[in-house]
Amino acid sequence: MTTSGTAPTQPYPLSTRIAIEALGSFFIVFAGLATALFSSSASAVAFSYGLAMVGALTAFGHVSRGYFNPAFTVALAVAGRIKWLPALFYVVAQTVGALLSAVVLYGLVKVMPSSATSGVSKIFATLANGYDSHSPSQVPMIGVLIVEIAAMAILAAVVLGATSARNNTSMAPLAIGLSFGVAMTIMLPMSNGSLNPARATSVVFLSDSWAIGQLWLFWLAPLFGAALAAAIYRTFQPVAPLPADDAAASLGGDSADASSEEGDEGVGAAAGEALPAPVPASSANDAPQAAAEPAVATSSGKSDAQDFFDSPNN
Repeated sequence: MTTSGTAPTQPYPLSTRIAIEALGSFFIVFAGLATALFSSSASAVAFSYGLAMVGALTAFGHVSRGYFNPAFTVALAVAGRIKWLPALFYVVAQTVGALLSAVVLYGLVKVMPSSATSGVSKIFATLANGYDSHSPSQVPMIGVLIVEIAAMAILAAVVLGATSARNNTSMAPLAIGLSFGVAMTIMLPMSNGSLNPARATSVVFLSDSWAIGQLWLFWLAPLFGAALAAAIYRTFQPVAPLPADDAAASLGGDSADASSEEGDEGVGAAAGEALPAPVPASSANDAPQAAAEPAVATSSGKSDAQDFFDSPNN
């Protein structure tokens, strides 16, 4: 957290951000899969995913701003919140974290009595995402595709809106987690619940062979829906200068982060927002003050995500 007149918070190293994305993805996917493994209640599984998302965002969301889901990461990259190269690293880390969660569950299943299980592949087949005959409700491919795209587009819009510098609330983690839980409640009877390509990938290598053949949909649909929502969201970004406080919030933090960690020009610049005009110096004595004012505005700003996750009200 930064305050007016102080130096901006130094961004975390890329290696730290990648590790945090893997950790958050591991936690969320493990919570959802473990609940689904031992509970027959779809509401409990959806609640587990949503609550785990709230916890991960509250604890780690300010570090990497990738939000532990490849679709969310793509939405943030399309919206200009993060650079594409770190986004690619985040997606890989999120997938690795999800795979590790499935490995832990595999170890748990292997040590359980054989009479309590019906075989590893059969167990993980019940966790795999699918359509047609592999959908819990026998939903055809086109139906799952449409709902995955629509649900992820809405979720991506929630993420972008909840973490915007123009949003003056401090409820971003709760809003995102609850929305994700509601969406999972819808998706569980249709496809076993996905809305996360990393989660969809986590169990396919331990499941029956059909799971790999249907994995493409659970990457294509969420990524397309998230990118579509982010592209539409970005068209609504204002081109006029922000008020003084909003301009500092949206430009200062991201400019500082970008210059050292991602090479970005800031959220406002990426969205086409005009930068405040420099204050002309009226005399030699006024020159130092004029040169210092932009630095104060920059040091007091935060990135869109950190405006909420690092807020003193959180």
